[in-house]
Amino acid sequence: MSWLIPLVPVIAGTVLFMVFLKSFSKDRYFWLLTSLGCYSFSVAEGIWFYSRNIAHVEVSYPGWADLFFFLQIFFYIAAFAYQLGQKKENSYQIKFLFDMAIIIAVSTALSWHFLIQPLIEEVSVSPILFAVSISYPIGDLLLLFGAVSFYIGSAYFFPRRVLCLIAASLIVQVLADTAYLFSTANGGYSSGSIYDPLWSLGLLLMALAGLYALEHTEAPPQKVAERIDEGQISLRLLLPYFSLVLLFVVMIFEQKGDMNGLIAGAGVSVILIITRQVFTLRDNRKLLASYHQLTSVLEHKVEQRTEEVTSKNDLLEKAVDQMKHMAYHDALSGLPNRRLYLEKLESALTAASQTSQKLAVVFIDLDRFKNVNDTFGHEFGDLLLQEFAQKLQENLRSNDTISRQGGDEFTLILNNFHSQQDMVPLIRRLQSALEKPLTIQGQELHVSMSIGIAVYPEDGETPDELLKHADSAMYNAKEKGKNNFQFFSDDMAFIASRKIALENELRRAIAKEEFILHYQPQIQAATGDIIGMEALIRWQTPAGKTISPGEFIPLAEETRLILPMGEWVLSTACKQAKLWHDSGYSQLKLAVNLSPLQFLDDELMSMIRQTLEKTGFPASSLELEITEGVAVDDAEKAISRMQKLRRLGVRIAIDDFGTGYSSLNYLKRFPLNHLKIAQPFVQDMASNPYDRALVEAMIFIAHSLDMSVVAEGVETEEQLALLKKLGCDEIQGYYYSRPLTADKFTHLLANGLHSVRSI
Repeated sequence: MSWLIPLVPVIAGTVLFMVFLKSFSKDRYFWLLTSLGCYSFSVAEGIWFYSRNIAHVEVSYPGWADLFFFLQIFFYIAAFAYQLGQKKENSYQIKFLFDMAIIIAVSTALSWHFLIQPLIEEVSVSPILFAVSISYPIGDLLLLFGAVSFYIGSAYFFPRRVLCLIAASLIVQVLADTAYLFSTANGGYSSGSIYDPLWSLGLLLMALAGLYALEHTEAPPQKVAERIDEGQISLRLLLPYFSLVLLFVVMIFEQKGDMNGLIAGAGVSVILIITRQVFTLRDNRKLLASYHQLTSVLEHKVEQRTEEVTSKNDLLEKAVDQMKHMAYHDALSGLPNRRLYLEKLESALTAASQTSQKLAVVFIDLDRFKNVNDTFGHEFGDLLLQEFAQKLQENLRSNDTISRQGGDEFTLILNNFHSQQDMVPLIRRLQSALEKPLTIQGQELHVSMSIGIAVYPEDGETPDELLKHADSAMYNAKEKGKNNFQFFSDDMAFIASRKIALENELRRAIAKEEFILHYQPQIQAATGDIIGMEALIRWQTPAGKTISPGEFIPLAEETRLILPMGEWVLSTACKQAKLWHDSGYSQLKLAVNLSPLQFLDDELMSMIRQTLEKTGFPASSLELEITEGVAVDDAEKAISRMQKLRRLGVRIAIDDFGTGYSSLNYLKRFPLNHLKIAQPFVQDMASNPYDRALVEAMIFIAHSLDMSVVAEGVETEEQLALLKKLGCDEIQGYYYSRPLTADKFTHLLANGLHSVRSI
């Protein structure tokens, strides 16, 4: 089995070289150097094996084999030096160096006494043999230095199992070298002795350490340190002292030979320990001074941090207060918002119920605010709202509450009243505050407000009831001409409930098409011929109840139901007019009213175009009637919309001319075909010279602007004669015919105007 001896270092070297190739950490070069050491040892063993078993000659000592043995020691020492260099920030500390020096001093003393000194005393030993023999224990001391260094600094090198295997490998090799040298010095060594397997075992342990290290290459360095328990740390600290104790024990039991080496080693070790303690005391003082300095710095930083935290807490409190303010106040006016208002109203109602006093919930709406926004812009409107809110706030009592609900709507809580009449002076004071114009960006504005008031407990006992009733009262104030205040009454509640019921009925009527159209003829004044008709909507419920257009048309406009209703009117009227055209009355033109909301709707053009295409009714026979107020509210948009309608081929008429606020300057810019004189002017023109003069002026202006004139509401022959004399082009009114159903209008066309009496 002697041939296995040189094979073992080859295997160990190959394993360690594979570890080097597969590892990617800085430790990989440690394994490269140890693999080279194994290969050097294998060469030396190969020389021994060849000389003894093949050449059958005695191996020379010293010889080539010793050179490669020393190379193995050199590569090992280089590996330890490299690894220590990588961790120098931890290993080259004063205490570490002293601990190492103590252990090496003890080891050197023991080696000198038992190995080196006996070799020196051998007179027959040649200088070369002496040098080689001395080199072995020195090399072993260096290997021992590496093993002890790794053990003491194990927290920074390799995992625990790897370190144990490396230390075991080195200790086995040192024991083998020491035993070999001791037996050689005493002439007792022979080939194949028990020392030979120890070298192989040491190399195999190093190879096994490499394999375990390869398994732990991904482990973070801190986890290596975590594996070291308190017992290991205590053993490391005691190791230098334990080695010195061992030296003293040897000195006690070693009574023969020269004791100078042991004594010198013990002396050096004691001096090193004393010096180490001196450094330790000095370091402790430095650490204590650093501790006090750090404590002082820490206290200063704690003070600074406390100030910062206090400052941040103050900022946080301010931020929280600001967030609370934003959550409960209106961003534009700074007044309480609806949420805070409801909370204050709840508290005020509780207090009022306990003191048996009255309070008022007031709804305020700024009149014609939309016109201000459209004319001057939203930024100007915001400034107006801020100024308006300030005026209200200045004229309230300290125990009253003002809130902005949104838009131009404000709500008040007026506390501590005994009767309704006690509230009137305060309301009038608010109105008086707005008698003078408000100045916004150098622009003077006269503003007014519509006010609705609900009183607790007569008009409601809950916030919802009071707010709803105050809102109803405010809308009642608007309907009565704005710039006034109204207290809530039961009649308003009835009107409000009636309004809701009517809206529901109106939605159902639109869905089920319960409406019908009546047609009132339009007569050529000069000839008396029927030249057209105006389509007028009528609503008769399934129960047979007739609802006046004056009641449901404003509601339809308010709820935007006028849009689907108007589309139905246009479509139905065009279909019917197309039937009359196809029956031979192609001269007839159809007049259809457009509500303000319809006229300004963005879908108007596409709706008219689709209706004309679907019914086949010619655009040139369709006349759309708009009120002059709609045209003036946004003149530029109105002109643009009229021009698009004219390009489509549709005629345009201004309805009820003279009842609005139209400007003659705008009138000349409108692309109109007809002007319709309102009924109030026609009714009294025969008896009132002023009305006659106005009608004459309207006809003159219209003709001057190349428009024809239609007079509405003509009921008497005298009115007719006067209109003909003034040059009116078309007549519409009860004098000729009331609005008729489609069937009756068809009969009228077939039998002439004289047949109206029989219809």
